Amino acid sequence: MNTTVEALVAAAEWDGLVDAAPVQDVYFRPGYCRAYEAAGEGRAVAVRTESALFPVLLRELPFGVDGLDAATPYGYGGVLPLSASVDFGAELRQLRAWGASNDVVSVLVRLHPLVGGFAHLSETDGARVWEHGPTAAIELSRVEGDRLGGMSKGRKADLSAARRELEVSWGSGEARLEQFRTVYDETMTRLGAGAFYLFPPEYYRSLAAGLGDGLGVALAWRGDEIVGGALFLADPSGRFAHYHLSGTTDAGRELKAGTLLVHAGALWAAQRGCELLHLGGGTEGADSLYAFKRSFGGRELTASFASLVVDEERYEALVARRSEEPEPPRPDFFPAYRA
Repeated sequence: MNTTVEALVAAAEWDGLVDAAPVQDVYFRPGYCRAYEAAGEGRAVAVRTESALFPVLLRELPFGVDGLDAATPYGYGGVLPLSASVDFGAELRQLRAWGASNDVVSVLVRLHPLVGGFAHLSETDGARVWEHGPTAAIELSRVEGDRLGGMSKGRKADLSAARRELEVSWGSGEARLEQFRTVYDETMTRLGAGAFYLFPPEYYRSLAAGLGDGLGVALAWRGDEIVGGALFLADPSGRFAHYHLSGTTDAGRELKAGTLLVHAGALWAAQRGCELLHLGGGTEGADSLYAFKRSFGGRELTASFASLVVDEERYEALVARRSEEPEPPRPDFFPAYRA
């Protein structure tokens, strides 16, 4: 058995592996991962083990400590099976060995809710796996004409109200992304979101360049006023689409722009031939944001994480160093030294 593990950076080779995999998705693509590289979150590489691909961002360690850690980008593209039958425990052990050979202290892997096979992983595989919370996905076979069936009564009422006051437009280009970013950043600021969720202009430019027409930019308008916006992602394979980022003004919230935008995203994804629109989960498990997404009907899935501590001694030293900071490390955050 060939167990050579390598880190790929060439987009053609990386994309080729995704194209040949049993399941393809935009989260595994170099065009998606490199947007986070452009945002300064690390160097994007795809670590290929025997039968899996791990798109990760390699980051320098904090506190001036030599070495690296690795984390899959924000979202759900943690590990892509490259064959129909994969022993994920064996793949994670190979990933851990690769990390040990490349001065990597720890690895955080966000597991894809639409890709199964993780349930039987255990500490004996060198990984800890835990559930983050539920996510929701809309079956696009429920789209008929310009309507999505199966929504809750309240969601249908909100959609009808929004359609009386608002219109949705789709577009691309830097100007359209800047319009979206303005609404999104205002929303994140209003909600008190951390700096992580305020992406720089380079992020949006890189995402647009890397995904092409796989990036959908939807804006909700009341006359000539933008009251909401959302980004949707779709893979060239046409199977999955994702609700990525969104924001609404105060007027947009009152006029139910969020409902209108998700509904429009479902129509957009269905027109592309996608099977599912994955809406994701809440900020903290089954919260009000998740309840909103669940009200569109469809499947309930589970988002999970896998964590690997490659160098125990350096990891514990970094956690101890973090404990000296004004805000102590969070035990529920991995790696704890970055909390």
